[in-house]
Amino acid sequence: MSGLLRKFWIEPPVRAVMLLTALMLAVLAGGTAFLLYDMRQREIEYARSEISTLSRILAEQTARTLDGVVMALRGAQERLSDNIGMQLELDSFPVQALLKARAEGLPQYSSMFVVNASGVVMNSTLLGTRPGFNEADRDYFARLVRKDEGIFISQMYRRRFDGEWTFYLSARLVDAGGNFRGVVASAVVANYFESFYRRLDLRFGKQIQLINARGNLVASFPSDMDKVDQPVAGLPTLTEKAADPNGTIRVTETLAGENRFVAYHRVPRYPFLIGVAVDQDSALVSWPMTARPIVAGAGIVAALLLAASCGVAWSMRRRALMASALQHSEERLREMVESVMDAIVTIDEDLSVVLFNRAAEQMFGVRADDTIGKPFDRLLGSESRGAYHAIVGRRRNSGEPRHARRGRAELTARHADGREFPADATFSSTETQGQRFLTVVLRDLTERKRIETHLRETNRQLQELSTALQRVREDERAGIAREMHDELGQRLTAIKLELSWLGGRLPGERADLQDKVGVIKEQLNQTIASVRRITYELRPLILDDLGLRAAISWLTDDFSKRTNIELVLDLDDDEPERGSAEATTLFRVLQESLTNVTKYAQASTVWVACRRDGSDWRLTVRDDGIGFVLDAANQAGFGLLGMRERIRLVQGTFVIHSTPGDGTTIDVTVPARQ
Repeated sequence: MSGLLRKFWIEPPVRAVMLLTALMLAVLAGGTAFLLYDMRQREIEYARSEISTLSRILAEQTARTLDGVVMALRGAQERLSDNIGMQLELDSFPVQALLKARAEGLPQYSSMFVVNASGVVMNSTLLGTRPGFNEADRDYFARLVRKDEGIFISQMYRRRFDGEWTFYLSARLVDAGGNFRGVVASAVVANYFESFYRRLDLRFGKQIQLINARGNLVASFPSDMDKVDQPVAGLPTLTEKAADPNGTIRVTETLAGENRFVAYHRVPRYPFLIGVAVDQDSALVSWPMTARPIVAGAGIVAALLLAASCGVAWSMRRRALMASALQHSEERLREMVESVMDAIVTIDEDLSVVLFNRAAEQMFGVRADDTIGKPFDRLLGSESRGAYHAIVGRRRNSGEPRHARRGRAELTARHADGREFPADATFSSTETQGQRFLTVVLRDLTERKRIETHLRETNRQLQELSTALQRVREDERAGIAREMHDELGQRLTAIKLELSWLGGRLPGERADLQDKVGVIKEQLNQTIASVRRITYELRPLILDDLGLRAAISWLTDDFSKRTNIELVLDLDDDEPERGSAEATTLFRVLQESLTNVTKYAQASTVWVACRRDGSDWRLTVRDDGIGFVLDAANQAGFGLLGMRERIRLVQGTFVIHSTPGDGTTIDVTVPARQ
């Protein structure tokens, strides 16, 4: 018996199987080891990427926090530096109310206070009376005594009254003569940042540090107050390390023999640095849980390989099993074909149907038994049969390799009840045992065509609605403008005349009443001017009364007066019909273009031309401003979109050319009404 077994194992086929099995086991072991190593490196890289992202987010959050402080601080500085603020005593109640109003609703504030020119705290949001602390020795005061450095950010200090670690943001105050008056400062405690970091859902032992320009610790999580204002160990010099495209510096430190990954990111606009760190063990905490199933799976696969190699000896049994599996596979394939939602039809070389699944029966309304063995083209519309035969001919004569001949077409199919419907057909040809077969997968497009038609109709209705709404809006604006001009303007003018009459009859010794009447008349003049301006912005009546040329002249003159921008005007003698849609569209586009020049262009000269160009009206607006990137402008707002929509409603064209640094040109054409 042992001799038979020995003979069995030394047979060449068996030896080949065993050698192949050994080779596969070696490959499996090597592949598993490589996979585990690769997964480990991916976990580390994921952790490093995660802390890089977190450092960038925290840097942006810190910048927004400090932006709020700076905005409030600048507001207080501006109020204390205007004509009224300069007259207030720094220890007065209005100053304290101003400080409280500016600091209201900002959790990052500890306090806002003012210090006089001698360094004495005169007012604070924390105290109702003068605190009396002398801050002359603090850098946020001393640095601003001699010159204005904008918003100054101090080093870390312990607050005098409670010992909290704090840094200060300060701004210089001057009197009416430009002399140093003191500083207004805001205190930000380190505990605010530590509280914020504590609320974050940090996994796997991440550590956060906020570092100032001196390289000293401002705040950290986990909190370590003993290290605040101390140099941060291992902090890289930013000039020696290269940042990634996101501006993050990633370093690897070794502490106590263990790697530690750190990502540093500058806080935008401020001299701070955010550092987020994670040690290697924490970064790999989930790796063993993933590795164990892989190792177990590799062991199972190895055992299966050994079992399979032993099973080769029973080749006859295996052949029987394979035959059974093949039969089972064919059954499953047939079931899959029958269960597919798309119609599947297979055609032989004689163009007769050899396979017709249930979805095809439902699509064409015929049974498979009545279709198999018959030509497939009888299920197509007459206009699609030529295309079908052309595709079949190309499939037959193609020199491409087997299983590679595929095509697609949209055909008209015919239902058993005579109804024709569109169908998307995908053709693929194969060769099996020397015979060629063409398989057609069809999908009914009736519903999709209906939806497309509905969408086109809906878009058409929306365009008509947009046109109607635009017309109604212009009519309403014109009506409101005329009402304001005819009613409100006349009434205000009448009030002004009555007031002039009243002022002329006041006693000469009542100078106070004369002055009051003068003030009221000035306010009436301003109100009349505002009504006139609003009226022209709603709908310049000159556009309806005198035409487009007069309206453009008025608009450009008003633009030059308001903005001090030189405007070169070129107008044709001809103009669109007064009050027409063409005139309104050209005027509104010019109005929006000049508004954009005022807001964004920073231009010194604007050229405007409106002329008749054959059968079109042509409006060109060009400036010598800073220009912009067209893609960014198209996504930024509705100004350009609104102009394009107006031009589209009158079947015109809208073209804009702009390059950063080279100005902007808007070119509009509107068909002239025949």
